[in-house]
Amino acid sequence: MQTALLSGRQKASSPFAELNDQNCRTLIELSPDALIVHDGEVVVLANLATAHLVGAHSMDEVIGYPILEFVAARSRSFVEERIHQMHRTGYAPLVDETWHRLDGSEVEVEVAARHMPWLAPKAAMVIARDVTERRRWEAEREKLLAEKELLMREVHHRVANSLQLVRSMLNLQARGSDNEAVKIQLSEASARIGTIGILHSRLQQDSSVVEGEVQPYIEGVMTDLRSSLGETYQRPIILDPGEMPPLTLKADVLVALGLITTEAVTNSIKYGSGNIKVRLAKTDACLEISVEDEGKGFPKDFDAAKDGRGLGMRMIATLARSRGGSVTFGSGLAEAGVSSSRIAATIPL
Repeated sequence: MQTALLSGRQKASSPFAELNDQNCRTLIELSPDALIVHDGEVVVLANLATAHLVGAHSMDEVIGYPILEFVAARSRSFVEERIHQMHRTGYAPLVDETWHRLDGSEVEVEVAARHMPWLAPKAAMVIARDVTERRRWEAEREKLLAEKELLMREVHHRVANSLQLVRSMLNLQARGSDNEAVKIQLSEASARIGTIGILHSRLQQDSSVVEGEVQPYIEGVMTDLRSSLGETYQRPIILDPGEMPPLTLKADVLVALGLITTEAVTNSIKYGSGNIKVRLAKTDACLEISVEDEGKGFPKDFDAAKDGRGLGMRMIATLARSRGGSVTFGSGLAEAGVSSSRIAATIPL
């Protein structure tokens, strides 16, 4: 095994001589990371991984030289301050530094250090790992993620514009129809398409179009609902997030939750009474979103697929079940003994 841990200039009586015994040398050389011991600023011990890191042909180009000679100029003052910190606190935590190789090229390294006062008052061991390639891949990943965000933002923008075009066509057809029932159906379809467009627009405005937090997104959906109802609408629509911690979901799941919320609140506006409460609750495996009001509730064993005449109820059930979830329609007692109507959708996480 080729090793060159201590220079010939060091005497056997040196306090570092114990690091040169065979067992210690073997352990140090087996390390894939660069291991360096410096006394003050002078390197007194290093393994072969150190030579590879700095591009040295032999250990004579490393041992006996100031450690700062292997640090790039832009990191030098930072490293000097870390050395002073290490002498004060006993260690220097893992950070990124830029070193330079003997051929002049630079290398990104993760470095940690520990004071070794039992060897000498200013002795320290440094562990350095080459992370140049990792940092390059991380930068490439960040670039790709940024491009993906931009692409998804454009997709949401185009979807919202396309849905607005479809909505305009439905509105034109509704105005041109002489059949009142057809007008109502086309107007309701137009409103639903408009809701989907708004949900996509909201994703486009968020900091991330790929994913987002549930509570702020649902708050935004409810803000849009209140705005669409106008200032004359008096029934409160309240969000109760409970004690749910921050939860981030993919964009398609957020859109589904937004549609479920919109349809359930719309149903409550049409057929319910009193305050409308939207509640969020999370378990280890599921997210539940429910909408309650002070209406008379649903019949026992109500099934949206069989008994639900409106498209909204069927949409809620379909959206929940398409993601492996379920939906329940019920009635019960709300606060102060008042009867309640409740729609709850549960979606696995």
